[in-house]
Parts: sequence; C-alpha cells; structure tokens
Amino acid sequence: MDACEPARRNDRMRLYSTASMAALLMAWTVPAAAQSSDNSQTPAEQSGTVPPSGDAGTASPQGSGAATDTEAADIVVTGVRASLSTAQGIKRNASQIVDSIVAEDIGKLPDRNVAEALQRITGVQIQRSFGEGSSVAIRGLSQVRTEVNGRDVFTASGGRTLSLEDVPSELLAGIDVYKNPSADLIEGGIGGLINLRTRKPFDFNGLKMSASATANYYDLRDTTTPQANLLISNRWNTGIGEIGLLVDLAYQKTAFRQDQISSQPFFRLDPATELGAATLAGLGRTGQETFLPHGVGIGQYLGDRRRIGVDVALQWKPTDTLLLTGEYVRSDYKFQYGDYSFFAFTGDTPITPDFTAPFTYDADGNFRSGTFVNVPINSNTSLERRKSVTSDYSLNARWTPTDRLTINGDFQYIRGTTDGQRSIVILNSNAERLFQQVGSGVPTMIITPDNDPTNGDGLLLNPANYAVPGGYLDNVSRSVGKQYTGRLDVNYEFDTGFLKSIAAGVRYTDRSAVSDNSIYAYYGLTETPYALLEPRIFGGDLYRGYRGIPEGVIAFNRNIVLDYDATRNALAPFVGAEQRQALLNGVTYAPNDRNTQGENTYTAYGLVKFGADDLSIPIDGNVGVRVVKTKVSTAGFSAQTPQAQTGVDPATGLPIFGNGPISFVPLGADSDYTKALPSLNLRFRFTPQLQLRLAASKALTRPDFTALNPNINIVENNPGGGLRTATTGNANLRPLTADQLDASLEYYFARTGSVYGAVFYKKVDGFIANITSTETFNFGNGPFTVDVTRPLNGDNGKIKGFEVGGNTFFDFLPGVLSGFGVQANFTYVDSKAPSPDAQDTTGAQLTVPLEQLSKYSYNLVGIYDKGPLSARVAYNWRSKYVVTTRGNGSGNLPIFNDARGQVDASITYTVTPNFGLTVDGINLTNTENRTYYGIASRPQSAVLNDRRVSITARFTY
Repeated sequence: MDACEPARRNDRMRLYSTASMAALLMAWTVPAAAQSSDNSQTPAEQSGTVPPSGDAGTASPQGSGAATDTEAADIVVTGVRASLSTAQGIKRNASQIVDSIVAEDIGKLPDRNVAEALQRITGVQIQRSFGEGSSVAIRGLSQVRTEVNGRDVFTASGGRTLSLEDVPSELLAGIDVYKNPSADLIEGGIGGLINLRTRKPFDFNGLKMSASATANYYDLRDTTTPQANLLISNRWNTGIGEIGLLVDLAYQKTAFRQDQISSQPFFRLDPATELGAATLAGLGRTGQETFLPHGVGIGQYLGDRRRIGVDVALQWKPTDTLLLTGEYVRSDYKFQYGDYSFFAFTGDTPITPDFTAPFTYDADGNFRSGTFVNVPINSNTSLERRKSVTSDYSLNARWTPTDRLTINGDFQYIRGTTDGQRSIVILNSNAERLFQQVGSGVPTMIITPDNDPTNGDGLLLNPANYAVPGGYLDNVSRSVGKQYTGRLDVNYEFDTGFLKSIAAGVRYTDRSAVSDNSIYAYYGLTETPYALLEPRIFGGDLYRGYRGIPEGVIAFNRNIVLDYDATRNALAPFVGAEQRQALLNGVTYAPNDRNTQGENTYTAYGLVKFGADDLSIPIDGNVGVRVVKTKVSTAGFSAQTPQAQTGVDPATGLPIFGNGPISFVPLGADSDYTKALPSLNLRFRFTPQLQLRLAASKALTRPDFTALNPNINIVENNPGGGLRTATTGNANLRPLTADQLDASLEYYFARTGSVYGAVFYKKVDGFIANITSTETFNFGNGPFTVDVTRPLNGDNGKIKGFEVGGNTFFDFLPGVLSGFGVQANFTYVDSKAPSPDAQDTTGAQLTVPLEQLSKYSYNLVGIYDKGPLSARVAYNWRSKYVVTTRGNGSGNLPIFNDARGQVDASITYTVTPNFGLTVDGINLTNTENRTYYGIASRPQSAVLNDRRVSITARFTY
C-alpha cells in the first residue's frame, strides 16, 4: 500500500465535497420556488410537533417533544422526512436558538453513538476515542452542559458533564442543542447546552412495542458483536385516572482495533553545548538549524465497549389538571483495551546518530530520514479499563389549575460511579541500529543489529535480547458523585396584548464528589519472566499491511495482562522481596490521593415572553435574568516529606540525606460566588417563512472538580540540586463567564426545506491555564522554595464565527427522483485566547487557537426517502486543531490534529409497516488520523481505526 494514498484520497474527497456544497447552495433557490409550503398551517402544524417552550429547562413530563401519534394527522410523513420535519419544527418554533436531531423511528437516531449524531449539527465538532465519537465542542468551546430531559446528568470522573460515549443512542427520542440560552434553562455551559430526550408513555396513543437486533462487524478487529433494543409502552384508563408505563432497554457490545505509528518529539541541536556542536559536526550541519526526533514507536490497541441502558417511565394523570411522572434512567458503560506498544526512544536524553549513514532534512532543518545507534527499547503490554454507572431518579408534578396557570415541581437524585485501572508490563531491549523516516507518509521504523543489517526480526523476536529486567506500572482510581435537586417553576399566560406570559422559578442542588486516584506504583523486575513472554507477530497486518515496521516483537502475554489479579500474581516472583507483598495486595490509596468536593447552588429566575403580531413586522421573544449563588467546599491533604539524614559517606565523612517520614496535613478551602445571568431573545417574522433571531446572554461554566483538587506533594530533599517542583489544583478558581451575541436568519420554504445563516460572538472571561510560580514551604529544615504548577484564571478570550446550512428534498423532480434530498452545513470559528502552556523547542511562548477547535468544519449529507427505501450518505470534515498546548512527552510542544474527513452511510428498506432492515457503515473511506508537533513537518502519529458495517432488523407495533 502506498502510505500516502489515504491522504490523497481524503484530499480528493474534500475537494469533491466542497464543490458539491457550493453547487448545492446555489441550487437551493430552485426547490425553494418549486416547493410550496402550506401557509394555512402554523409552523408547529407544518413540523408535526408542538414542542413546549423551554422544554429542556422545565423538564416537561410530556417528555420528548417528538410528534405524538395524533399530531398532524391530516398529513402523514414517515421515515427520514419525518425526522427532518420534526427537527426543523423544533428549530423554527423554539424560544431560543436551537438545533435538533430526532429519531425517525424508535431506537433509531441517525448515528449509533450520541457524539457522532451530534457532529451533524451545525457548529458542533467532536473528538474521537479509539474510532468512536467521545466528546463535543459547540462553536469552539468544550465547556458544554449535558442534560437528560432537562435535568443534570454527569459521569463521575471529576468533571461536570456526561461522557457521551456512555449512553446507548437507542434510548433517545432526540437531542436538542441550545446555543444561546434563555433564563429558564439551567446554567453551566458557555459553549452551549445539550439535552438528551427520552420517550414517555403518554407520547403514544396506547400500546406501543418496538424491538431491534443488530450485528456489527469491525474489519480491523475482524469480529462481529451484538446489539439490541426493546421498548414496550402502554396507557390505561382506570378508576383513579389514566396511567402509562414505558420500559426501554438497550444493549450494545462493540469492538475496536487501533493501529498507530508514532515519532517521538523533535529536539533542536544546540550549537552552544559541547554535545550539540559535536553532533552537528558529525552530521555535517555546523551552522545550520537541525531538529532530530528522539525515536519512533508502534502500537496496536485491541478493545471492547459494552453499554447497557435502561429507561423506565411511569405517568399518572389523576385529573385533567394534574400529571405526575416518575422516571428511572440508567447508563452502565464498560470500556477495556489491552495493547501492545513498542518504542525505540531516548526521551529527553540526546539520541546518537550513525554518522556514517546518510541523513536527509527539509528546508527548515527538520529531520526526514537517517539511522541512529544504541537506542533503548521498551516493549509494553498494557491494560486500561473504565466502568461508569449513572443512575438518575426523578419525580415531576405538573399542575394546570387554569388554562393560564401552570405549576411545575421537580425532584431528582442522581448517583454516578466510575472505576478506572491502568497497568503496564515493561520489557527492555536495545536497538543497535534504528533507521527512521518521516514526512508526508507514515513513519518508518526499521531496527537491525550491527552485524546483520538484514535481520532485524531475528533481533526483535529473540527473547534473549530482552535480558535487561523491566518493570510493572499500576494505577487505580474510583470516583463517586451524588446530587439532590429540587425545583419549582410557575408560568402564567395572558390571553391578549403584548405580554404573553410570565415565568419564575427556584432551584436548589446539593452535590458531592469524592475521587480517589492512586499514584502510578512502579515495581522493578529483578529478572525477565521469559516463561510469560510471547512473540507478537504483526505479519504485515499492522496498519493495513504497511511494511516499514518490524515483522514482530517479543511482548508480555496479553491474556495474562487482561486479568488484573493474574498479572500481579504472575509477576510477584520476579520483584524484590520488599515489593512483593505490596504487589500482591494491589495499589492502595494514600490520604492525599483523595479529592473531596461539595457544592450547593441556589438559583432563582424570572422570564417574560412578549409578542406583537399586529406590527408591520411581527415580533416576539423573551427577556429574563437568572441569579445563581454557588457555595464550594474542598478537602484534601498536603503530603510533606522532610529531609532526613540516612547515613554518612565513608569516604568524606559527610552526612548522606534522604527522605524522612511523610506527614499528611489536612487542607481545606471554602468559597462562594453569586452571578446574575441576563438573557434576551428576539424573533422578527418578516414573512410566514422568513424570520430573524437576535439573542444576547451571559453564561457561566464552573471549574471541573479535578481542577479544584487542593492535594499537593512536597519533598524537601533535593539531591539533584535543581528546582523542586510540585503540581496541584486550586480550590479558589472562579467560574468562566461568557458574554454572548447571536443573530440567525432562517428561511423555511417547505415542510422539510430550509436555509439558514448565523453569526455569533463570545467574550470569555477567566480561561483556566496551568501557571508555575515559586512558593515557599517551611517544614523539616525549611524554609525552602518549590516551583508549584497550579490552574489559575487567566485573561479574556474571544470566539467569533458564522454558520450556514439547510436541507431540502427535490420534490420537483419526477417519479423516483423526487425522493432525493440533501443536508449541508458549514461553520467558521475564529478564537483568540491565552495559551501560556504552549512553547516551541527553545522555550518561547507560542500563540495557538483554543484546544479542540477547528477553524473550518462542514457536513454534506445526501438523502433518499421514497416509498419503502430510505438512505443517507454523510461526509463530515473538520480542519486542523490543537489537541493540547503541551502534550505528554512532547517536549513542551503543542500537538495538532491534522484535517480529517469521514464518510458514513446507511440504507433502510421497510419490508412492511411494522418491519424494516437497515445496513449501515462507518468510516467507509478508511480515514487516517494524523497529528504533529507544532508544525506539519514534525509528525507525531498516524492512526487507523476499524471500518464498521452493521445489519439491523427492526420491528415496531
């Protein structure tokens, strides 16, 4: 395989997609003229749904906002058209700027993963983890609030939001993304708010049943996994009123394989040092800027995910004015991989070139190819696991004593747990000769012995060459989060006049978070466990047959590593006696491994809705303010290790110092702050089809609990004589706040036809960055100074940009051609924010965009929906972005992700009104993901993931 071919294929796809989008936007005027909207209907009737205003904020017990069986009975719309129609109606009629995705059928969002479904929405960009979407940013900001049915939801891992890869998408009726909120929506996301909507029994007329079964095939992993969903719902008239019960169960088992080839960071050869000058001379580069990588490596990750989702909803309507809803939502997520990684690298230590071999460079002095000698090797076999369970219990009462007055009471208890584990068995060897090549293609890694340049595999597959004992790294973590929430909302509507309604509400939360995270315990092996080793033969299979890597290596047995207890028991005979019992017992937590947080919020809001239909340009909107007081308490420990005399040097008679006994000193801090968050939303309806929205608001995002962690580890003894260093959190961090301005022009020319354009501006205050400063500590023989790195609120940042998009079906075409349609959107986001962590190879500060932000992104989706056949082909593309301003092991360089595009597709055939078959595929273009250090000529990694093909049978009654 030509290593450059995937990149060229992606470039061709981007050019084709860009040209297609341009042609599409020009052609939209044709269907706009050819398709007529039924102006006799209200926008809600055209969409087939009447979503309650502020549904996410009021946790409406009516639930999903999706069309019920009786709505829009005069016009029946099904399939993809129905989902687009409902989503368009929500956007058109909402009180705020909102975009939605709606399941066209029970258990059938357009994508199986919630994050991957969100990437189709204008302004949303996703991050991927081992081939699946895992997290999102809205308009360049990753500080996004997540909700289920308008209530808090989180994954207990030190953050504040739900990990979107945890939830089976089959549980959802739809997803709403609010980009500029109103005062009745819960605060917490300067990027935006994502509300996941489940179904309720009163969404259906009576008995409803749905079941689906899926087989997923993953081509790199070469395995097939199951997936299933079952929903049963019914409602009954009884002597005590109407009662409805819904049970929705979802199960997913997925697999993945990720192949990776990585270069180590590039370091500048410094002519001012003796070693740097000598190396430059040996390479014939004296007087020329030269950058060398410090090694290269390969990795193969083999893993599985398992999701179980449960949604049980009970509704009771004892009278026409009272509706009670109780619901239990649970997500149970397991993630695991065992990987082989094989690195020849020197870390921060200089690498030694073979001066007799040829070297090549680009015009800026960046290494392209060459040979190095005596490079240390690590052959690692590892295990990583995460298990997260979130249980959400809620009770809602909605009372409408009159046609004008609605009183809504809501109570929620949510509990989340996350257990994590990471363990690595390390073998050591040496590369006598390492040939490395980088550039626009995949990095090359060829290792050979000095005496036989053709027999690298003989070296790497000989266990005797791994005689230097390695080690074992072990880390465990556990987080528990709990929250109690109560809220009361009152809404009063007026019959006539400019004032339409007044709403007010109060909300209280009591949240606690306890996280234990052990240090990485290291156990040095006293000898190599040869009996536990195995050859790992890649056999030309790694990276889809790429040949510029070793044929195979020796590694620790992966089957043992996948069993945590078995690994420790197997390695116990190979560690020192003083470490053996600790290894057998497993990692324990020290007092300063625990981070304890408590948080209470007290919120009140007022919202006024208004409108004037008799003006030349009808106008409506809302204005309000949300006031929230937050009280935070943190608790932890300072681990203080004094210097102590451990002996006397027999040669000099001088004392020898080491570490004395550790003392754990309690730490604690309380803080509080009050913020007023005003908002204004206006809509001007120029015609029944054309409307302009203007919005202004202030939003906040609270710091993650991990950033508030006060724990710190201080060691007085300083044998190296350099700077003492320590890292900690900051219990006094204040929230990020954003002043937001939005304008959106929307034209709805048909039930499933619209175009829109939006501009936005955000001024963010208090971006959090890690800052290092010198602090004085006084214990032991102190005082002494330490360079402490802790998060601080930094300067302001600005985000601005625009969005354009739309969707239509070509109904003006004849016959079967009228089933074709298209969706498209494009987003431009520009940011300016401080990045004190970003440095170049000389230590100079770099200016980089916000992390995870692509300046350009777009979606192009071709649709067909006619008769029993429904199909989609979707291309999603985003430009380069900063992964991190200072990557682990990157030599303080920022790491960029290169531009990336991916094609997904699905086709459904409805065999009968109650039975359908779907075939879909993910990553059909076999897209590579590439990263680089600072500039594209210094590649970091090239990654390939599975292509997935699935077959689903779905029954609905």
